[in-house]
Amino acid sequence: MKKIINKVHIIGAGLAGLSTTVNAIKKNIDCEIYESSKIAGGRCRSFFDKKINLEIDNGNHLVFSANKNFLDFCESIGTLKTFKLISTNLIFFDLNSSNKWEISFDKNIFKEIFYKCPIPQTIFFDYLSFFKFLLVKSKTTVHELVGKSKIYKTFWEPFTLAVMNTSPNFASAKVLSNVLKETIFKGKKNCLIYQPLENWEKSLIQPALKFIKKHNVQINYNETLKKVFIDQGKIKKLVFTTKEVEINSDDRVIFAIPPSNINKLFPDYSLPCDYNTILNIHYKVSSINQKLFKNEISGFINTVSQWIFVKKDCISVTVSDANKFNTINSNDITEIVWEEICAFIGKKIPYLSSQVIKEKKATYIQSPKNNSLVQKFNNMKKNNIFAGDWTQNNLPCTIEASILSGKKAIELL
Repeated sequence: MKKIINKVHIIGAGLAGLSTTVNAIKKNIDCEIYESSKIAGGRCRSFFDKKINLEIDNGNHLVFSANKNFLDFCESIGTLKTFKLISTNLIFFDLNSSNKWEISFDKNIFKEIFYKCPIPQTIFFDYLSFFKFLLVKSKTTVHELVGKSKIYKTFWEPFTLAVMNTSPNFASAKVLSNVLKETIFKGKKNCLIYQPLENWEKSLIQPALKFIKKHNVQINYNETLKKVFIDQGKIKKLVFTTKEVEINSDDRVIFAIPPSNINKLFPDYSLPCDYNTILNIHYKVSSINQKLFKNEISGFINTVSQWIFVKKDCISVTVSDANKFNTINSNDITEIVWEEICAFIGKKIPYLSSQVIKEKKATYIQSPKNNSLVQKFNNMKKNNIFAGDWTQNNLPCTIEASILSGKKAIELL
C-alpha cells in the first residue's frame, strides 16, 4: 500500500520547482514553495532591462519537438499557443573563410547530409562520424569520439556547445548521443525548434504561476533556506530567512535547486563542483536593420559568438562554455561580438543599445566524471527528493531536463 503524503515542501521556484508543483497539483498533493529570490523562473526568467529599454530573456534556450515533457507541461498550463515552430534550416558562418552554408534537419536527414555534403570542402566520408554516436561508452568524451573528424570544428564543436554548455574536450559523448538519437536520427518530426512568440517569461513562467495560483498553492519569496535539521536519517525542520518549518512524518521535501546550493546545505554530498558560464549579449537595432537578418537562428565558427537568435525586437547572441569571459569588460565583449555580426551580414551597421548577461554557474560541466557523480548520487535522507536539470544525468541541462525532473520527483513520492 502506497504511503499517503500529507504535504510536499518544494525548495526553489525555478523551472524544476514549478514543474514539480504543477505535477503535484495534477495528483492532488498539497504543496508549498519556498524561493530565495523575489521572483520565480530561475534561468528561464525574462525581465525589462532599462539599459536596452526592452524586455529580454535572461538566456536563450533550444527546445525541440522531440521534447515530450516540455510539450506535456505546456499543455498542462495551457500555453502551447504562445510558441512558434521554427524549421531547423540552420545557417552557419565561418569568420576565417567567410563561407556560409545551410544544414537542414527537417528533410530527409541522410540525403541532406550524406548526399549534399553541405559543409564546404567536405565529402561523404567526413559525415560518417555521425554513426560513431550509435554505440558510445559512458566514459568517452565528444572529442575522443569525433575530434579527428573533418567536420569537428564546423559541426560537432558548435553543436556540443549549444546542447551541453561544455567543451567537446570534456563533454560526455553518451549524453550527446542520447540527444542525437531523439532528434536528428529520428528526422524532421523530432527536429523542429520551439521558440516563444515573445519571451520565455510569458510563455512558460507566468502561465505556470497562474496555474499554481489558481490551485491556491502558496509561494514564499525571499526565503533562503539557511539550515536543515536532520534526526535519524529524516529531515525534521527547515530554517528559512524569516520562518522555520517543521516537517511532519508524512511530509516530504523536494529540493529543486542547483548542486552548488545542495553542497552548501549538505557539504558531505559528492556532487559536481565545476561549472560553466553562459554569456548572452542582447542588441537593440532599428527595424530596418533587423530585416537584414534572414534566419531566426544561425551558428558562428571561429568567432567569440556561437549562436545568434533573431527575436521580435532584438538580436541575441549566446556564448557557451564562457568562463574565460567572466573577468572581461562587458563593453569589450559587446564590440567584439558586434564586429562578427557585421561580418556575417556583410554590412557595417550600428546598434542602438546593448546588454551583456553573464550567467555564472549556469550548468555543471557535463563530463563523464561529473555525470557519474550525479548517477551515483543517492537521496541521503528518507523523506526528501532532488529535482533540477542536473539530476537527469542522461540528458543535457536544459528546459526538457528541468521539467522532466519535476515530473519524476512527484512520481517518486
